[in-house]
Amino acid sequence: MEQKQGRNCPFILYPRQDIEDIRSCVLENFGRIKYELPFLNALCVEIPEERVQTMKTNRRVAMMSEDAEVSKLPIQSGPPRNSPLGCRRRSRMRGDGVAVAIIDTGVAPHYDLIRPFNRILYFKDFVNGKKLPYDDDGHGTHVAGIALGNGYSSGKFLGTAPGAALVSLKALDREGNGSASDILAAMQWIYDNHRRYNIRVVNLSLGIAASPGTQLDPLVLGANALVCAGLCVVAAAGNSGPEKRTITSPGTSPLVLTVGSCDNENSVPDFSSRGPSPAGLPKPDVLAPGVDIISLSAENPKGYLSQTGTSMSAPYVAGLAAVYCAKYPQAHPLEVKSALIEAAQPIKKADRNTQGRGRLYKGVFR
Repeated sequence: MEQKQGRNCPFILYPRQDIEDIRSCVLENFGRIKYELPFLNALCVEIPEERVQTMKTNRRVAMMSEDAEVSKLPIQSGPPRNSPLGCRRRSRMRGDGVAVAIIDTGVAPHYDLIRPFNRILYFKDFVNGKKLPYDDDGHGTHVAGIALGNGYSSGKFLGTAPGAALVSLKALDREGNGSASDILAAMQWIYDNHRRYNIRVVNLSLGIAASPGTQLDPLVLGANALVCAGLCVVAAAGNSGPEKRTITSPGTSPLVLTVGSCDNENSVPDFSSRGPSPAGLPKPDVLAPGVDIISLSAENPKGYLSQTGTSMSAPYVAGLAAVYCAKYPQAHPLEVKSALIEAAQPIKKADRNTQGRGRLYKGVFR
């Protein structure tokens, strides 16, 4: 009997035993497997709407979570402004020999990343399947410059780790949106390849509204798995402040280094999300510059522009994490996180769930 075609619903599926045990279950219910995620023992699937309840009650299924939409986290952009919070000042600590993986909208081959030699080690496109680096939104390129720009075109706008290399994973589309499954697939790629490219830091300037239970949150589970594999994961806190309990996932994870924003006056702008996390943990962990940040333009290989948001704060800290990893190659990711938190300087008139331990500055690991 021919199966009636209906709407397919995307889910992250976790088996009670292993992926092999549940794969046949998906196919028996006319589902499609989008990705296999061995690092989480999970599948990203599409299930016909009329079969969803059957899958949920199947004895081989431990739990199912929605494959929700994930978005970038800037709040505005524009031409460069005369802000002292851009990527400036040369540093003796550069992050040489370490790679930072950035899951975002891709990366354009800006001169500050490819000259005098190409530091884009690898590019993978989970959205359109293209082979050469590109960025049809611009967010990922701007983020990459904050962490890794070497100031080749300007002579002054440098990232916090201008000697580190970049692995760019495009999992967000031209509007800056994507799915949890594409983010998880990018995380699986990092899990499988981090030793090959010496990836020590992962930057996630993206987010989704946090689920009440972090143990069921796919992005938190993925980020935690990367930390357990030896990677320092840095995530934006979100732009949903100033209300409490507005930290986005995966920044709600206790293992992730979650970064909120501060401005040039050492104040926390209203947009920066506040804690605590759904589990009651203080968040964010630290603050970094996030207002009118000058970094790379995806439209002009020599150009710059200004953006604002916790998306800009996270790569500032990811670059500092790369510098620490270059200086201490055997450091565990939780040691890196602890060192960065300890290096933060408290801001006056801001509580723990607004600023974490305070603001981070360049040069803290010289």
